[in-house]
Amino acid sequence: MPSDRRIVALEVPEAWFRNPQDGTQHRIFYSTLLASLAEMNVLIDPVWLPRGAERAPRGAPPDRFLISFHSYGEAGNVLRCKESYIPPFYTMDRMGYACFSELALFPERFHDKISRQDPDAARSFLTDLGRDLRQANRSKYSQPPKDGVRIDTGYVFVPLQIQNDSVVRGSWLDASAALDRIVSAASGRGLKTVIKRHPHCKSRKVARVLAEFGRNPDVTVSTGSIYDLIPGAEMVIGANSGVLFEALLQDRPVISFAASDFGLAVQQVRSHEELVSAITRPAPPDPVWRQKFLFWYLNQYCVRADDSLRIRRRIQSVQNGPKGSERSRMVRKLDLYAYSLLDRLRKRFF
Repeated sequence: MPSDRRIVALEVPEAWFRNPQDGTQHRIFYSTLLASLAEMNVLIDPVWLPRGAERAPRGAPPDRFLISFHSYGEAGNVLRCKESYIPPFYTMDRMGYACFSELALFPERFHDKISRQDPDAARSFLTDLGRDLRQANRSKYSQPPKDGVRIDTGYVFVPLQIQNDSVVRGSWLDASAALDRIVSAASGRGLKTVIKRHPHCKSRKVARVLAEFGRNPDVTVSTGSIYDLIPGAEMVIGANSGVLFEALLQDRPVISFAASDFGLAVQQVRSHEELVSAITRPAPPDPVWRQKFLFWYLNQYCVRADDSLRIRRRIQSVQNGPKGSERSRMVRKLDLYAYSLLDRLRKRFF
């Protein structure tokens, strides 16, 4: 039966729903997303999404709109969703997530909105949120129980990332070389370096690097909770790990050597010389600006998984963007599975 309703193609990340760690959160988000679409009187065309397809080109015919999950690419009549750094927040960006997002690539477009945030409201919100996260030991990845043991001497904290994560492409420096500079520069200031490996990292190369650094008396390789490690750190340093964002929520200055969607709130460095200089003479963004950014990021840029009204408004704000491509539905579906297979092979063997 013909209909004049607009068709919205909706990628359905079934594999993510089964994840024991955050599958429930994804199901809540998609339930709310469906409720929002129902209020918009559209027809939904579901597209089953395999894991590892984030690099696959996305697009939709000019008369359709695509809601994509865990993808990145050119802006068009596409809205790209992904869980953010802390639950239950999700990003809904036209170009992608993290270093691939419109916020990361064109931060100047958002500067005025951020600057208009109320500083008192931002400070109150972040104080409460930071305390709640810390007390609950809540992070995107499960943390070991807090033991309350603090490192006596001054230190910098370096959370590592999985090196085959897509966002590593946003790095401006090699992680191992950067780590060497961090340890050296921190030691020059009389600071120790505390390193934490990503909880899902199984790289033998990373294990060898950490074993080598572990022989340095100025280095500690920790397996503790980030909430035992962040609060006492002089600064937190890394590429674009979500732990850097969590450190910002704990009011710690952050140095980053990668592009990210929170780049406006950190001291970004693009060379080894800039990295050493930033550790030696830190120049982080103004704390009031940092608080305004975090408040805006979570309350306006992101949406809560259970906030139907905000999700609907976000969809509507993007629907009238640039027109899409004419690529057929079958070609787009084959792209998803081809890229999924290639990425799974790459992660398995490389």
